[in-house]
Amino acid sequence: MDNNIFQLKRVWLLFRRTFQQNSKMLLNNALILAGLPILFLLLGELTSGEGPSLSFRSDMLTFLVIVFFIFSSFFYYYFYNHPKKGLSEVMLPASVMEKFVAMQIYCVFFAPLMVLVFFGGSDALLTTLFPKYQTGYAIVDIFRNSLFIDGFLLSFLSLQALFFCNMFFVRRKLLKTASSFMAVNILSMIIIAVVIKIIDLYGYFDTFSDTMTINVNGRGLFEFYKEDHPLVTFGLIIRIFIETVMPIIFMIGSYRIMKTKRY
Repeated sequence: MDNNIFQLKRVWLLFRRTFQQNSKMLLNNALILAGLPILFLLLGELTSGEGPSLSFRSDMLTFLVIVFFIFSSFFYYYFYNHPKKGLSEVMLPASVMEKFVAMQIYCVFFAPLMVLVFFGGSDALLTTLFPKYQTGYAIVDIFRNSLFIDGFLLSFLSLQALFFCNMFFVRRKLLKTASSFMAVNILSMIIIAVVIKIIDLYGYFDTFSDTMTINVNGRGLFEFYKEDHPLVTFGLIIRIFIETVMPIIFMIGSYRIMKTKRY
């Protein structure tokens, strides 16, 4: 018996449909991404007589990967919940879970992979063909130096937050999303200030020596020790909540919106 809730074949068909619907935009993106390393090389030679440095190219590649990763839902699914343009998505013969999984795969894997293939591939080809003008491979450099678990988790959180906003807001999505992020940041700063004040009133800062630090970025995500100061433990809990719990909350929220949306 066929599973009417989830089938990988239908996920693939949805993935292919998104690719076909956005074929023109994808082609333009591919051309731009592949052309940027050529442009940087020409500009460098014309202005300074030197090709772009490896650090500049790897930083640009990292930036573009992050942009395509975080904003991918707006690039490819901006009209998903549109009152008129979104009707075709709702009427597709696939379950909400299949649509959600296909969209997540497209955003998490395909969008950043495009940047790596076309920008990274073009950069590598130029280095191979013209080693006199530029050296090193940007794609190798970012995998060697730019991959940090915290950075990925924060980018994943941003992706899921924007994915949720894209599903939640129907009109003026960019404006409402930006306003929401500003409001959340202000509220978070207020909450943090209040928490710090309460902690100070209870005297936890008095036991915090000059040699201690609450920087937890160098630790594993669940790396707790019995001798940790309460402030360090609190920082680790906040980090776990931000980097693991919040993305899951946004994903559940996005799925619920897709499942309960009525036109």
